[in-house]
Amino acid sequence: MKNTRQRAILSLVASRPIHSQEELAHLLETQGYEVTQATVSRDVKELGLIKVPLKNGNGAGTHFKYVEPAFGKTYASRLHRVIAELVRDVKVSVNLIVLRTPPGSGMLLASAIDEAGWNEVVGTIGGDDTVLVVVSDPKFSPVVAQRFEDMRSEDPL
Repeated sequence: MKNTRQRAILSLVASRPIHSQEELAHLLETQGYEVTQATVSRDVKELGLIKVPLKNGNGAGTHFKYVEPAFGKTYASRLHRVIAELVRDVKVSVNLIVLRTPPGSGMLLASAIDEAGWNEVVGTIGGDDTVLVVVSDPKFSPVVAQRFEDMRSEDPL
């Protein structure tokens, strides 16, 4: 049960911003898991989830979300900075993700994605204003696309 619950936690964290352990517990309960705050806290610690800041457009303070440790390591990377500055649009088709950029920045972005070394990404093709990201399995496409969207809408650390 613990392994199944922890896989559910990783899936939730990858699919949407989760801001607190209470929110995570509520989402787990909606999926049929009976959890306490202490259980969720232990799971977060065992999984090594980390909190990263989100950009808050209203100036009311900093908000955070949980991310997986492997993703968190690359969060402040060149990739995050490049995506935040350059990606204008993200589109998904099966196991392909198309990223649109201003003219002349496609190859820079493709290089940063390749450098990040995400396990789900087979490789990239960088053009003038477009990057094609090839994902190893279609089931990972929404997760990878969400990572791009999250980095696009947040300030790099």
